[in-house]
Amino acid sequence: MMKKFLSYAMFLTFLISVVVVGQATANAESSSVIQQVTKDATVYGEASTESAVMGHVAQGSFVKATPFNQEWTHIQTQQLEGYVATTTLTNPTSEKLIVAKKGGTSLFTYPSPSAQKTGQLYENSTVVVYGTAPGGWSFVQYGHETGYAATNTLKKPTLTKKRVNAVNGAAVHLTASPSGKVIGTIANQTIVQHYATFAGWAYVEAGDQQGYIKASELADVMILDNKVYNKGVTVAQGAKKRVALTFDDGPDAKVTPQILAILKKYDVKATFFMVGKNVSRNPATLKKVYEEGHEIGNHTWNHPKLTTLTKVNVKQEVDRTSNAIYAAIGQYPTVFRPPYGATSEQVRAVITMPSILWSVDTLDWKHRNADKILANVKASVKDGSIILMHDIHQSTANGLENVILYLQQQGYEFVTVSEILQ
Repeated sequence: MMKKFLSYAMFLTFLISVVVVGQATANAESSSVIQQVTKDATVYGEASTESAVMGHVAQGSFVKATPFNQEWTHIQTQQLEGYVATTTLTNPTSEKLIVAKKGGTSLFTYPSPSAQKTGQLYENSTVVVYGTAPGGWSFVQYGHETGYAATNTLKKPTLTKKRVNAVNGAAVHLTASPSGKVIGTIANQTIVQHYATFAGWAYVEAGDQQGYIKASELADVMILDNKVYNKGVTVAQGAKKRVALTFDDGPDAKVTPQILAILKKYDVKATFFMVGKNVSRNPATLKKVYEEGHEIGNHTWNHPKLTTLTKVNVKQEVDRTSNAIYAAIGQYPTVFRPPYGATSEQVRAVITMPSILWSVDTLDWKHRNADKILANVKASVKDGSIILMHDIHQSTANGLENVILYLQQQGYEFVTVSEILQ
């Protein structure tokens, strides 16, 4: 009986150890980063110099590394796995290149054409390059695959700005495949850096998000100058009319979330012109606006009449707000609205973004009456209208739903400012 119990206990212990090791390996794989060996290092089976020596890694080698503790790091190469002293590793400087060779190029375990192949990189795929090796080789990563590729098969990309055009946002994949691991979502209307496209997939970067999205979910960005715009482009005959809802002076911790809830209910996207000091007070609210796919605009830091300021002070008002927005969402605003609509050539001389005014003023800032908001919209709206409201007044939140319902009944489509200008 005791022998059976001991056998069972040993089996159970073995089973648990397999599970734990498996989980540890999975966790290590998911959290590993590429590091470079700064000097020849001994690889041990465990995090101890008393454990078995598994092999050695040479100075200049690249490894997948997962921190174990301050003294030891778990590493993995094509042929070797174990622990090395953390002091023997450093984070290499990386850059993104694209595969330029027609037909693609191969990945090798070592910087040699006679080494074992570990994978194939397709033409126009984007890879992360961590460094070079003698003989014209670069250590690269594509998805979870790593290895050496001939340096002359790679080139720097020509970056272009694109706009995400997917109502529910674009799913970001680790590799250019529908089965590639989804590692995030980029909100609709986000301006992204586009590296290259192949096989229907585009490699893009937006803030700290980067990876492959469907090329069909990208649209061109019209280059807008710093001119003044007070209405959008009308659509071709027979096409659906468009309006752009805009909200100034937020974000407000109380009213802005109410407005977001109504916009979400009717699947409406809008543009929010943010005041910098309110951004600093309510960064979480700004982040929610951004994550729900709305466009973010700059409305200065303190809401001054810019035509009364010097160029230096105008620039400070605008730059401080843009930086606050970037700090909250990792994206700079691409449109600007001058407080009170007050602008001039001197003001625009220091602003690179287009200045957006309006063609329908709901006067919500003046009357604070929900019913009058709708009355003013009815009196002035037409195709291409940019409608001015404010997400700091409770009456605006109270009247918004009726405005949306009316415009829908009249056959209008809701778009952002950047969209209505194109």
